[in-house]
Amino acid sequence: SSLSSSRYLCAGPPTQLSRVVTTMAMVSQPVMAPPLALERPPPGLERPCVASSRVSSHGLPLDALRSESTGSSVSTSAKDMHPKSAPSSRDHSLLGGSPVWLSQDSAGSLALAIDEPAYIRLGECLSPVNTSVGDALSETSLSSHSERSVLEDPWRHSQDPAGSRRVQDALDEASDEAREAALKEFHGRAVKAMCDPHANHVLQKCISIMAPTSLQFMVDELLERDGLATAVARHRYGGRIVQHLLKRCSASQVSGLAEALMQETVALACHSFGNFPVQHLLQFGTEEQRHRLAQTIVSNAETICRSKVGAGVVAAALEHASSEDRLSIAQTVMHVPGLLVELAQCRHGNTAVLRMLQVLDGQDSLQAHMGLAMEIATLRASRFGRVVAKHLEEKALHATVQ
Repeated sequence: SSLSSSRYLCAGPPTQLSRVVTTMAMVSQPVMAPPLALERPPPGLERPCVASSRVSSHGLPLDALRSESTGSSVSTSAKDMHPKSAPSSRDHSLLGGSPVWLSQDSAGSLALAIDEPAYIRLGECLSPVNTSVGDALSETSLSSHSERSVLEDPWRHSQDPAGSRRVQDALDEASDEAREAALKEFHGRAVKAMCDPHANHVLQKCISIMAPTSLQFMVDELLERDGLATAVARHRYGGRIVQHLLKRCSASQVSGLAEALMQETVALACHSFGNFPVQHLLQFGTEEQRHRLAQTIVSNAETICRSKVGAGVVAAALEHASSEDRLSIAQTVMHVPGLLVELAQCRHGNTAVLRMLQVLDGQDSLQAHMGLAMEIATLRASRFGRVVAKHLEEKALHATVQ
């Protein structure tokens, strides 16, 4: 009581007097209730609070009372956060600058949740906030450094699966100057890269994103030796590069390459990989090149049509060649006994036969339809011939109705 304390003040020694003054000062202060549980703000409005050196009367950081962070929480009970054991301003480094969250459970104990890393919500994206300012940019910096290092030696990295993908990704993000510098590493190695199972993808990426003038060295290296261009065109991987060059580069750039391919049209048309560059030349070549290829098909129709893969070349010619050349090819195939029926049973050959039936007219059309109708049972039994058989049946039904 105040009376007993006053008597003690008057009678006691100085040391006891000091203790009483201190005790009365503490009692006179208002008792602060423990902080209530803070309501979490609605999604999109939360903001992480980084623990500061300012400490409340409970020994807890004041900034913890203002906001929250998201993420997994590690809670500490109020017993562990006693004012005597709570981190003070000089012990603030124990928190490491991590975002904190104060809450009060049903039993009334305080909990301190430390989240690391926290996230700041900015519109639709989340930005990591760690204990240091530079951590949020570390991933981007490492990625940029990796891209630069890959493009410094693209040839070495392009020869394995993972390295080839990294080089392609780096080329997508690089500037025009960096792409040109990287492509110079393939000068003198273009043919080797074309036939490499991994590096060929890097060349395809370069062809698709770079100016055609930058690709001239590839065409030049293909023409350095006689027969090299056709050998690469027959290669499993090299043939893809030849196709892309024919599609991407101008006619003047690939005129020498096209001439080399046309010298061996028949051999390429009957090759499992070489037939695709011939089809690309029919699609993207000049009118004069298409005409020469069509005439070669006419002169070697039986050889090419009876090849397992040559039917695709015939179908491409019937799609892209001039009307006169298409008619010439159809008439030639029709006049070879059994060739039309045999072609109709091949993959892509059925498409070629249907196009021939559209091109032919008059007596030639009637003769072709009758020849196929006589072998209708054979066509029905064939996987690819069924398409032609169905066409004949529909046409016969239409003629009967009329």
